[in-house]
Parts: sequence; structure tokens; C-alpha cells
Amino acid sequence: MKKILKIIGKIILVILILTVVFTAVTFITHKVKTKKEIALLKEQGYYNPVSVGDYSINVSAFGNSDGKHTIVGIAGLGMADFPVAARQMTKEIEKDNLVVFVDRAGYGFSGDTNDDMTNEHIVSDYRTALKNAGYNPPYFLMVHSIGGAYANYWCSNYPEEIEGVVFVDGSQLSEDAFEDEPESDGKVGIIDRIEVFLAKLGFGRYVIRQFFYLYPDNYSDEEQYLGDALTLMEYEKIAGFSESNLLSQNAQEAFNTLVTTDIPKLYICASWGEQTIEDVLENDKWINRQIEKNKMNMKPRPEVYEGNEETVDKMLAQTKELRETVIVPYAEKMGNCEVVCLAGDHMIYEQRPEECGKIIINFIEKLDKAE
Repeated sequence: MKKILKIIGKIILVILILTVVFTAVTFITHKVKTKKEIALLKEQGYYNPVSVGDYSINVSAFGNSDGKHTIVGIAGLGMADFPVAARQMTKEIEKDNLVVFVDRAGYGFSGDTNDDMTNEHIVSDYRTALKNAGYNPPYFLMVHSIGGAYANYWCSNYPEEIEGVVFVDGSQLSEDAFEDEPESDGKVGIIDRIEVFLAKLGFGRYVIRQFFYLYPDNYSDEEQYLGDALTLMEYEKIAGFSESNLLSQNAQEAFNTLVTTDIPKLYICASWGEQTIEDVLENDKWINRQIEKNKMNMKPRPEVYEGNEETVDKMLAQTKELRETVIVPYAEKMGNCEVVCLAGDHMIYEQRPEECGKIIINFIEKLDKAE
């Protein structure tokens, strides 16, 4: 019996030693790679942390510093890579405008906080970071997904600071959109903190592809490299967990307290933007390519809609109904909001960046002419 216990003890000791060695190698490798990534991000202009009190918010600016407008890019939930991924969309916009990407606590180069990531807290960080970075209102907001809720809150409470808003497939808010969601106190749990600890050791590099998909084919290896780097930085912070926990409450609050304003707004509808069979077929090709590229454990969407008019008509009728019953009333409640369909994925700024950019430029130019 003693002999068996000794063998078991030796096995446990070997496992512990191997675990420690593996962790040490992972940590050192992570630190070396992170140093190189940060150097390249700084070189490319993505590094500019600005104090907002107890921590910093990263504010990176690109384009024409003497431009007509200050376009403020605001990411969707967990999209720490937005300043990199959205640059294909903003390439032409940057020629005549200054495009400023302001992060949230926990994203990319921004600092971390134990504070609850409420609408007021997030918008306060935006306003403080922009002003401390030397960018004064009015701002032209360019927001994706849940960024739309923060934009609504900003417009409702500080309308004098906003001259326009573009919702790039913003979250589809309505009176009862989140009524079935349980309330959260926003607190970060022990499991979340363990995940952050493991990420700081470098283990996030082993699982990044499970949570963060590869960019479409129109992106370069360097863009993918930089996007991954910003995402890995986010894994090491807890603020994003609080934001995620408060997501439904923030969105519902933004809608319930929404003040109708004359601020010009444009809603680019992608997820529910399919209007023709060509839209359906093109989107399916793109989705199937992403499934193939990312080796997702999913069946490709069948490209059999051509000739199957009943299926296509049903899909198009559904997206039309969703636009008419959710998007249009939402736009009307916001006030002075134009809705434009650009069929595609929720990450439409990655899928069809040039078309997104053109729509935004046309909207800005139309407003300039009206003045």
C-alpha cells in the first residue's frame, strides 16, 4: 500500500512540476509577444491612454485634424478591436474628417475598473476622455451594436454635444426587447476573475479563436494581428464582465429614457436588411466563407434559395416585418432618423466596409449642404 501511495505521490509531483513549467513558458511567451504587439500598435497610432480619474481610457485619432467633423467611433459589446476593424470603413471618411475611436474601460489599452459599467458611467468616461484628449464637442457619433444605446443615452442627456449619429446596425431597441432578461447588479463573479487571472498568465492566446473569429478575406494579416492583440488585452480586465452583466438593463434604460431630438441620425440596417433574393444569396456566400475560414462546427447555409421562391419570400417578409415593427418605430422615437438597408451580417463594417463608408459620407455631405 505504501509503495502505491509513493507512486501516486510521484505522479502528482510530476504533474505539478509540468504544470508550473507549462504555465511559466506560457507566461513568458505571452509577455514577449505582447511587447511586440504593443510596439506595433503604438507605431500605427492606436495608443493614447487619457486619464479619466482612477484609470485611463484610450483615445486614438486618425485622419484630417483640420477636418469638418470629429467622428467618434464607439464599439459594440466586447469589440476591443473596433479601432482596427473599422478603419476599412472609415478610410474615405478620414480624408475630410477627424475620426476618433474612444474605448471603454477594460477595452484594449484602456485601464480597468471595479465600477459598475452603467450608461451614466460609460458616457461620463467618453465625455471626460475626449475632452482630456483635446477633442471638444460637438461630436458626430458612429456607433455599432450596443454602442447605439450609449449614443441614445448621450443624446438624451447631453444633446448639445452631439451634431449627428450613425448607427451601424445598432442594437434593435424596443419597449419590451429585454423585459424577460433577469436583472443584474453588474458585479463581477469569482469565475470571471479567475478567467482574467488566467488571461494575464497568457492562456487567452490558446482560446482566442473560440471567442473571436478571423476577419473576412479583405483584411490583411497585419490587421488580424493588431485586432487579436487588442482583444487579448481585453481578456485581462474585468470591466467588460460588468458591462456584459448590465447589457440588457443599460439597453432598456437607454430606450425607456430616450428623448426625441432633432439631432440628425442615420440607422444602417444590416441584420434585418435583406430585401431581394440577391441580398440573401450574397449574404449566404459570405456566411459560408466565414464558417469555412474559421472551421466552425456549423453546417453551411444552403445556397438553394434560387428557385425556392416560397422560402425566400418567407425570409424577406420576416425581415420586412422586423424593420417595420421594431426599427421604424425605434427611429421615430429617436427623432429625425433615416433608415437605410445594407443587407448583411451584424458586423457589416467588416463585411461591406466601403459601402458602409460611402453611406456615412453621403449622410454627412447631405447635412453639410443643408447647413
